[in-house]
Amino acid sequence: MFVVVLTLASAGVRTCNGQTVVIGHISAEVIESVSASSQAVTNLALNTNSAGTPSTVNLGALTVNSGSNVAVNVVVNSASLSDSQGNGFTLDPSVNNTLASVAPSSGSQKLQLNGTANLASDQASGLYQGSYSVVLAYN
Repeated sequence: MFVVVLTLASAGVRTCNGQTVVIGHISAEVIESVSASSQAVTNLALNTNSAGTPSTVNLGALTVNSGSNVAVNVVVNSASLSDSQGNGFTLDPSVNNTLASVAPSSGSQKLQLNGTANLASDQASGLYQGSYSVVLAYN
């Protein structure tokens, strides 16, 4: 390239033309629409039993609608619940479905949520509050 420039300069050529070629590539991923509705149970009555015996509770259901054969993984995390006096306990939610990580052929599935309340034998009665999250991860 350097030799060409010197040759053009010594020949007295004052104009140069060039051409550029640009090639672009575009890709797209089609994502199925997804909707979820919750029939959550938020008002729970828990009974204390002997220490170390967790209490199982129904947390409701989650209905997931997506394209057919779209796989979804469900991840839930623990919750710490407390009352206004500083008393507390933990709640370990879980999904009671063997199809929670399998793509349904209909595109709709209902996921039952349960929880394990880890209550002490002398757990104070009252109104407790806290939160847990449910994450739906699509492949």
